[in-house]
Amino acid sequence: MIVSGGLGEKTVPAIHDMSQLDSIFIFCYKVAYHEQWSKGYLKVKGVFNKMDALCQAVQQSVEHHEPSSARTTTVIPKPSPVVHRSRTPEPPPSHSAHHDRVPSVDDHRRSASHPPEIKDEGFVRRKGDGGHGSSLASSVKPTTTGTPNSQEKLPSGLERLENNIIQTAERRIRESFLENNDISQPPSPNAAIIDRLQDTLVQTIEKHMPKKNNEAIELNKMFAELKQVIIDSVVQEQSALLRDVIKQTVLDAFKQQQNSILELLPPPSTTTSTTGVTHHSKPTIMATNTEIKIAADRKKTRIDTDFRQQRDAVVANKRLRDVVQQWSSIKSMADLAGEIKKNGKNNLEWAWLLFCWIGQNIQYQPYCNNNAAETVFRTRQGVCRGFVSLYHECCSLLGIECSEISGYSKQAFLKPGEELKQSLHAWNSIILDQHAYLIDPTWGAGGRDYDKKLEDFYFLTSPEEFIYTHYANGYQLLDPEISKDEFLSLPVMKSTYYRLGLMLLSPKQGLNETNQNLFKIAIRTPAHVDLFADLKVGDIEYPRSLHTLCQRDKSKPDIYNCYIAPPLNGLYEVTIFAKTKDETMYVDAINMRLRVSDIIDAFMFPIIYGTFTEQRCILIEPFQRLVHKKQRVLIHMIIPNANVIKIRNGDEYMVPYKDEYKNGVLKKEIEVQGDLQVCGRWDDKADSISIICIFNMI
Repeated sequence: MIVSGGLGEKTVPAIHDMSQLDSIFIFCYKVAYHEQWSKGYLKVKGVFNKMDALCQAVQQSVEHHEPSSARTTTVIPKPSPVVHRSRTPEPPPSHSAHHDRVPSVDDHRRSASHPPEIKDEGFVRRKGDGGHGSSLASSVKPTTTGTPNSQEKLPSGLERLENNIIQTAERRIRESFLENNDISQPPSPNAAIIDRLQDTLVQTIEKHMPKKNNEAIELNKMFAELKQVIIDSVVQEQSALLRDVIKQTVLDAFKQQQNSILELLPPPSTTTSTTGVTHHSKPTIMATNTEIKIAADRKKTRIDTDFRQQRDAVVANKRLRDVVQQWSSIKSMADLAGEIKKNGKNNLEWAWLLFCWIGQNIQYQPYCNNNAAETVFRTRQGVCRGFVSLYHECCSLLGIECSEISGYSKQAFLKPGEELKQSLHAWNSIILDQHAYLIDPTWGAGGRDYDKKLEDFYFLTSPEEFIYTHYANGYQLLDPEISKDEFLSLPVMKSTYYRLGLMLLSPKQGLNETNQNLFKIAIRTPAHVDLFADLKVGDIEYPRSLHTLCQRDKSKPDIYNCYIAPPLNGLYEVTIFAKTKDETMYVDAINMRLRVSDIIDAFMFPIIYGTFTEQRCILIEPFQRLVHKKQRVLIHMIIPNANVIKIRNGDEYMVPYKDEYKNGVLKKEIEVQGDLQVCGRWDDKADSISIICIFNMI
């Protein structure tokens, strides 16, 4: 459906969940405005204000619909939805939706990859070939023979040469691409331009590198599989991506020509063991920090089941929530305290009613200077200091012992140059029956969320959960307390993590290190919850459909395995998002870091579509997206309860035999003739068949 912005804003909420509706395209003048409301609807493929861009998007969607018979068509659901809602460290978290759109079909680019051997231990190694690393877009050349240390850093004598080639190649690629093209129109990656890019890179590197027999043939072979990635980067104007692709390409070229280059340099040093064996390669690394002990101080606070049940019963009491709704126009703190005492039975209910009233009536205002309790009550706004001051003052009127705690908060890992002191925050502690409990009325009010959704997680939060986002020296209610450095090393667990009942199994720490091309995060996850992972380096967000894969464990269905395929060395931010089946918006739940060094044989995952997650499919093998022509590939997947399974191999459709798909398990060997599309249908009455995943042929 193509609809205008104004009409779409009214009709999309009403028709979005209709099974007959697959895709929505919005055409309007106010793109920014209509992008905001539309981001919560997964079937909205984009918002456009130019006819050419709209037509191109529609055409791309149509091109991926393939007939399964004379009367059926292939429905291509949008690859697993990415709708982000994340919060800033301090000021406190906002519930305002911060969405990142799902990568479109355009983001699923074809590039080359080594097919790694799949293992369940959480990493992938390629057998035998000793190939080289990939570009930023995770393209890896076909098998070439390399030295064991082929991914180690280049000798320092080549650094200037490397930078010179990268700069020259980038400039010449852009010049070559723009030549004879109308820059006012979206560039189209036709064959002539792609070939020109290949020639440009080959000529540039040949000019700066030592000559070798058959060098041009080898370089042309290498760049034949990288040129699509490069043209995609230029088309999408992804400057950082383009430069990294070129850089990795140059490094690969150096490795391939290594013997010729090293003849110009002194022999490299090697390490010899006491047994006289010379070592060229470093051992496999899979390191995590020592797990930090986090335990509540049972002498100071209660986290036992009986108390948690009491707390949860009060929070779930609809009568208490409803009565607070009637107090929005109350005139004074004394009147508020009087209403709370009249409607609550004990200190626990009084503390909750006060938390509710503040959460529903006080707005976070980041530039509010007067945060005295009386002013915050009167103006109905303040910063965190104003929230805790108001809560403290009202507790005094209620006869509840209350303290104000100053400390730090984090909603993500600190960026380079940031310090924890830039994330100042404040919250409260109250005493109930001689035990202390933690409360954050600011985050409970949703911070900057103008929808005022109450976050009850921050009422009497367990100190074992509170410590993942809040730090104060001397008042943690933990035994033992943790240091500031330990706090900074913890993964960030958001309220969503606890609300949905997730449990991080491994790794336990926030900063992990590896030199493997596959990293696994295991999370115990309820059956009604789905996850996806997001991968970033600095401000660069990698296409999650290429570098992350989240699916249930094949033998332990209560565990979600989130696989990360890092494209290059670097320090990655990994965010796990979660939602229930009934929700349309994924919300950030876990944030951690992954430091990757000396990676070998980087690869990409197959293109995964929404059907994969919706139908609880599990990919067993192959994990790599790219397959070679005439290669024999075993497609091994769990596809529960499908009525029809079809595999498109190039122009040919094939249906698995009964012994190849039985009991929900697909296991079929195929000789690759083209792109492989695994498709399924679950409703006999449906007139379409949906793509589950795609493997691209090179």
